[in-house]
Amino acid sequence: MTKPIINNILRLVFVLFISSLISTCAPETVRRRGFEAKPCLDCHKAKLNELQKKYVHSPMGKRECEACHLRHGKIAVLSLKEREERKFCYICHTQMALNMDKTANVHTALRQGKCVPCHNPHASENKSLLKKTGSEQCFTCHKQATFMRAKRHKPLADGCLICHAPHGSQYKDNLIKEEVELCQSCHSYTADKFRKAHKDYPVQRGKCTGCHTPHSSTNDKLLRESVHAPLNMGQCASCHKPVTDPNPLDVIAPDGKLCYTCHKKEESGFKEAYRHRPLDEGKCQSCHSPHATDYPKITLMSRNELCISCHKKKEGVLKVSSLHAPIKDKGCTACHNPHASQYQFYLKASEKKICFTCHGKTEKELNERYAHVPFSKVECQKCHDSHGSNNPGMMKTALTNLCYTCHKKEEKEFFKTYIHTPVNNRQCASCHKPHASTYKGLLNNSPDQLCVSCHGNMFLELKEENIHKPFKTKECMICHNPHASEHIASTIKPMPELCYDCHKRLETDLQASANKHLPAEEGKCTVCHSPHGTKIRHLLLNRPKELCLSCHERIVTTTVKRGHIEMEKGDCLSCHISHYSESRYLLSAKDPALCVKCHSVDTERLLKVHIKPVAKISHCLSCHEPHVTEKPGLLKKLKHSPFGKGNCKVCHE
Repeated sequence: MTKPIINNILRLVFVLFISSLISTCAPETVRRRGFEAKPCLDCHKAKLNELQKKYVHSPMGKRECEACHLRHGKIAVLSLKEREERKFCYICHTQMALNMDKTANVHTALRQGKCVPCHNPHASENKSLLKKTGSEQCFTCHKQATFMRAKRHKPLADGCLICHAPHGSQYKDNLIKEEVELCQSCHSYTADKFRKAHKDYPVQRGKCTGCHTPHSSTNDKLLRESVHAPLNMGQCASCHKPVTDPNPLDVIAPDGKLCYTCHKKEESGFKEAYRHRPLDEGKCQSCHSPHATDYPKITLMSRNELCISCHKKKEGVLKVSSLHAPIKDKGCTACHNPHASQYQFYLKASEKKICFTCHGKTEKELNERYAHVPFSKVECQKCHDSHGSNNPGMMKTALTNLCYTCHKKEEKEFFKTYIHTPVNNRQCASCHKPHASTYKGLLNNSPDQLCVSCHGNMFLELKEENIHKPFKTKECMICHNPHASEHIASTIKPMPELCYDCHKRLETDLQASANKHLPAEEGKCTVCHSPHGTKIRHLLLNRPKELCLSCHERIVTTTVKRGHIEMEKGDCLSCHISHYSESRYLLSAKDPALCVKCHSVDTERLLKVHIKPVAKISHCLSCHEPHVTEKPGLLKKLKHSPFGKGNCKVCHE
C-alpha cells in the first residue's frame, strides 16, 4: 500500500472520530430531535409551591427531578430509582448509611427502611426537611399523653433531641449517651440534695429509669405510675443492705423469701395445687419490678404483653377478630390467678364455673328442658376458644363446620339430593339453639312456629281453605325431613309410601283392585292433590273437570256439539271413582247399571227409541258415547247403517 493511500485512510479515521465525539457532546435535545424532553414541572405545577418553602431539598432546588425519579418509571406511581426508601436516600446520604450500619439501635421507622414518615422529600418550612416542628414530629407516632402528665421532666420543653438521637444510637431507646451518664449531665450524684433524696445509696450503679420516668408522671420526683410501697416511703433498707455495707445495693434475702416477708398472701400460694412457675421458683422479678413501673401491680409490662412474653403460642390471640372481652378489657388475670390456684390453668374458679362468673344469663339456660350435651356438662371449650378466635362468638372453627365435628351423621346429609336451605348453607343456628331450649331438638321455637318463621307466606295463602291436617296443625315433620332427603321436597319417604302412612285403607284397596287410576298406580299422589291445601275439596289441584281434562284432553274435541250432562257440569266423579274400581274405566258401577241410576228404564222417551225393552239391554256403551259427541242422543260417530237409519228390525226381531 502506498504512503498517500495510508495518509488518506488516517485522515478519514480522524474525521470520523471527531464527528462522533462532537455528536456525543451535543445536548440531548439536539441528539434526539423529535423527542425533546419536557420539564417535569410543566405538568407537576403543584410542586412549584415547594420551591417557596424555607428549606428545599437540593435536587428539588436545582430542578433535577431525575436525581430521584425515573422519567418513564420503574416503580408504580412514584417512579423512584430505588424501591426501598432508605437505600434510595443513601445514594446521596452515604455518611448516614455508614453510621447506621454500625449503630446498635436504629429508629424504628428507619429500621423499616422509611425516611418519608419524618422528612418531606421535596421541601419543608422546618429544618432537616422535617414534616413537623420539634417534638410534634415525634408525636405523630409516639403517644403524646405519656409526655403530658402533671409533673414533667424539664428537658421536655427543649424537645426530644435533648436526650434522643433521631436516627439511632449505640444506646437503648436511641439515647445520645448511656442512661446514667446522660442523667448525670444534669443531676450530679455527688450533690448533697441527690444523696439525701436517695438515702445515701449509690443508685448511680443502677438505672435511673428503674424508679423514675424520663418524660412525665402524676407522682412527685417523676416516680413512675406504680411504685413499690417501701420505695414510696423511702424505706430502702427494708429490702437492701445498710448503706455502710460494702455492697449496699444487695438485697437482704433471696428474691422470693424477701418478697414473702411482706406478701404473706402470695406465699400461701405454695399450698395450692397449681402454682405459676415464677412463683414456684421464687422469681418474683420475672413479672414485677422491685421499684417502680408504669403498669399496675408494678409489673414489667402491660398485662397481656407480660403474659405473652413467656406464653408465645398465645401471641396470635391478641390479633384475632373475636377476642374474649375480659382479655380486651382486663387482661389475662380476669380469668387466671397470676400466682397460684386450686384449679388447672390457674383459673380463678373451676372450669364449670369460671364462664358463668360473667355469663350468668347463659347459666340460667341450664334450667331449660333440653340442653346441648357439651352445655349440660358445662364444657364450654368444646365449641368456644376461651381466649378468642377469628370466628364469631369465639367459635373454635367456623360455625359452618363446628357442629359437624360431633354431628357426623348430619354432615352426611350434604350428599343427599334435596337439602334444606339452612343445612345447605351450614346455618344450624337458623333452627337450633346452641345451648338449651324448651323444645326438643334444641329448636329456636316450637316446631309449628319454627317453620312459619321462614315459610309464613305459605300458611297465609291457605288460611281458610281446605288444608291437609298435618299442614293445618303445622306438624311439618310428619312429612318432611328438616335436614335433607333423597326424595323431592325433602319428604321422609317417597310417595306413595309417605301418604300410605296415614291413608292405609287406600293402600290396601289399591293393591286388591284390578283397575287403578294411573297416577295412583304409579304412586304420584301430587299429580291430583296438593300436599298442603287448596281452595277445592279433597285437596285437589283444580276443579274436577279441569283437573281430569289436564290428562284426558282427548275426550274433548273442537267439533263437540253435545255432551253428557255430567260432563257438562264437570262432575266426572258421578260416574268414575278417582283411585280404583272393580269396573273398567274406573266406573263406579258396571254398564248398564251405572246408566240406569240416572236414566229410568220406563220413561216414555226411552221406550219409544228402544225397540227392545231397556231392562234387557246389556251394554249402553255399545251405542252411546259417554262423554261428548257430534250426534244426537250421544250416539257414537261410526254406526251400523241400519242402526243409523233407525231400522233395528233388519237385524232384531
